[in-house]
Amino acid sequence: MSFPLGKLLQLSVVKSQDPDGEDRVVMSRVGGVQFLPDHGTVTVQQGEVWDLEDMDLFLPFAEAHGEVEVALHAVNDGTSFSLGTVFLRADEAGQGEFQKQFEGAGALYKLKYKVLP
Repeated sequence: MSFPLGKLLQLSVVKSQDPDGEDRVVMSRVGGVQFLPDHGTVTVQQGEVWDLEDMDLFLPFAEAHGEVEVALHAVNDGTSFSLGTVFLRADEAGQGEFQKQFEGAGALYKLKYKVLP
């Protein structure tokens, strides 16, 4: 039996956490492994749109759970600030693209994704 996969498509930086318009961020599964980037941080600019589709970022759903919780954090001088979490749901499989927002610490990011059956 196969399980759905969440495929991340795009990350838009609507408003950065840092007033200078630049954040160093990491994305991970809640309670799991960091996957963007696979180590360290990535620097993003307010107004920037990151195309994630070619990065082949797939998030498997556990058999017992129908969702995956994804967290986005800003990292400043070794301190991590939560920019929020979003849930990708297995029942969204095959229904096209979805967009959810990370909101926290004064920042706003939008994540576009789809769930593959």
